[in-house]
Order: sequence, then structure tokens, then C-alpha cells
Amino acid sequence: TRLLRTLQSGKIRRVGGRQEIAVHVRIIAATNKDLGAMIGAGTFREDLFYRLNVVPIELPPLRERKDDIGELSLHFLAKAAEDGLPRRTLAKDAVKALSQRIWPGNVRELRNVIYRLSLISRDDEIDAAAVRSIIGDAAAKKDQSDEEGFYRALDQWLAINPVGKGVLYKQALAAFEKPLFEHALAETGGNQLRAAELLGINRNTLRKRLGELAINPDRFNGPL
Repeated sequence: TRLLRTLQSGKIRRVGGRQEIAVHVRIIAATNKDLGAMIGAGTFREDLFYRLNVVPIELPPLRERKDDIGELSLHFLAKAAEDGLPRRTLAKDAVKALSQRIWPGNVRELRNVIYRLSLISRDDEIDAAAVRSIIGDAAAKKDQSDEEGFYRALDQWLAINPVGKGVLYKQALAAFEKPLFEHALAETGGNQLRAAELLGINRNTLRKRLGELAINPDRFNGPL
């Protein structure tokens, strides 16, 4: 509430103070939570969201930026050397092995793996065998069932999202609906009619849920 008041008025009042002080600041906010789902569940203020959401920048997860893995790995190798770990290089097959992983822990997980490789690698050049010794054979893990993958995603979501009594179904449904709808829009170039057909729902239902989940379909416009 205090942050929202400051954003609206551009003023603050110190604790115990009587005068309001004008502030001239730019606020950068970041989150790994699904704020659209939280708004739908009533756990995040919608007016605060729109105050903060002036210039949104969405950073896709690492699994959707496979081309960045090589450069990020080299960056973390250099940082590891600066932190006193042995200086290493990265073979091409090592980059390929790293790129096969889904990276559920995102960039932080990649950083930890690179630091671990820097520490325990027996050779100056890290190869694919060394990578597999740390993260396993990603190709061999691809045969896991979709059901197992879904349960794992659900477990991860429950671990980081506090669930209010009596709203678990509503919160979980909203959290998993949003990426599903975004996928459908991406697959259809933002065409809501085709996205609704892909999902097997009515177009009006899709429009209603897009508004409730704060999804802007214009972001997905493009030729198909």
C-alpha cells in the first residue's frame, strides 16, 4: 500500500515525520512469480501491477535460449577463474552436452554447474564427458513420460508458491493456464480464433481468460 501510494503521488513520509517529501526515482521490479495468476487468485494487487508494469521485459527461461548457453558458460568460466578456481576452456562437444539439458534451475543452475566443472575437471579443457559426469546424459532422460514431467512441474510450483486455504485449485489452474494459453497464441501467431480451436475452447472464453490472466495477445502477432 505504501509503495502504491508513493507511485501515485511521487511523495514519501519518513517514519515519525509530518512532512511529505517529493521523490524522483525510477523503480525496477523483477519477479519469478506469475503475477497474472496471483492477481486472479487475489494475492497481488492489480492496481500495483499496472503501476509497475510500464515497460515490461520478459526474459524467457534458459531452455528457450539454447543459443545463449555457450556464451553464458564462457562467462561463468571467466568468473570462476576470477574467484580463484582453475582457469578452464570449454570444448564444442561440452557446449552441445550443456545445450541438451532442460535447466529447471535456469541460469543459476548453469552457473553452479560451470563452477563445479571448473573445480573438479582433471583437464584444462572441459569436454562432454566431464559435463555428463555432472549433469548426467540428458539424451537418456528424454524418455521420461509427460506425466512425470507434469508432476515435477507441479511440485516445483507448490514449493515456491504459498497456497491459501481453499484456493489451491484456483491458483494452480491459473498458474498452468497462462503458459498453456501463451503457447497456443505463439503457435498461431496471435490469432485468437485459431488459438481457441487449438485449445478446444470457445473464442469468447479465450478472450475472457486472456484478460483475467493479463495476457496481451498482440505480443504473439506474426506471420505463420
